[in-house]
Formats: sequence, structure tokens, C-alpha cells
Amino acid sequence: MEHLAVLLWESPLFSGLEDREVRRLVDLSRQLNFNPGDIIVAQGSAGDSLYLLHSGELEVSAMGEKGRIVPLATLDEPGAFFGEVSLVDHGPRSATVRALTDAVVLRITLEAFERFFIEFEDAQVMVLRNLARVLAQRLRHSNVVIGSISLAG
Repeated sequence: MEHLAVLLWESPLFSGLEDREVRRLVDLSRQLNFNPGDIIVAQGSAGDSLYLLHSGELEVSAMGEKGRIVPLATLDEPGAFFGEVSLVDHGPRSATVRALTDAVVLRITLEAFERFFIEFEDAQVMVLRNLARVLAQRLRHSNVVIGSISLAG
């Protein structure tokens, strides 16, 4: 359990949370194990959880034009997370995440977050502020990538 708390403490999403808040999130989460090739989330499926990588390597990809799979990112750093958009938008998943190696992830459902935010109201502001910061950074990065593709084309 301690290693899972460390995982959350080191994640930018949970930066600034108190020890008891992080420990409660660990209590509300579930550790899942995946084998190489396993799909963790599928593009188009309902988004109902956030995931944090504990160990292993994951590939994030999306279906591109003409059904071509487009790799978007490789996640291999403990604490890397995905599915965070589901915390603010209940739409379908925008990408598929697949295990490239044996992988361990921590899953926190929306229901668990709702319970957590009822218990720790002040933590909700902190987590949502951190989430906004991360989403803004990812949007900036995407804009740079799209801009470089447009200029190259």
C-alpha cells in the first residue's frame, strides 16, 4: 500500500494533497495487472475511470484516417496517468491504451472520486486545478505537434 501512496504523491495530478487524502485515494482505488497486448481502455468506450501507471510500458493510440492506427504516446514512467478527461467529460474514450509489457496500473473510478470529494471537499479544488494544468500542458503539446505536421505537409 505504501508504494501506491508514493505513486500518487509523485503524480502531478495529486500534487498538494495531504497524507490522509492520498491514503484515502489509495483505499478507494484498485490495482490491476495486465499482460503484453492487453487493452486497458478502448477508444470509443465509456470513460469511467482514471488510471495511473505503477510499472510497465503502455502504448496510447487512436484510429486515424482509413482505419489506420496512429501511435500517440508511450507511457513508461511510474505515475503517468490517462483517462483524466473522464473526470470532467463523460464522453467516450478518445484513445486506446494497450500494455506493451507486463504492466500494473492503479484504477480510480469516477464513483470513488465522488466519494473522495464528499469526504475531502478542499481536495476537489486542488485536484481539478492540477487537472486543468495538465490538460493545458497536453493541449499546448498537441498544438505544437499539429503545427509541425501542418508546416511539413
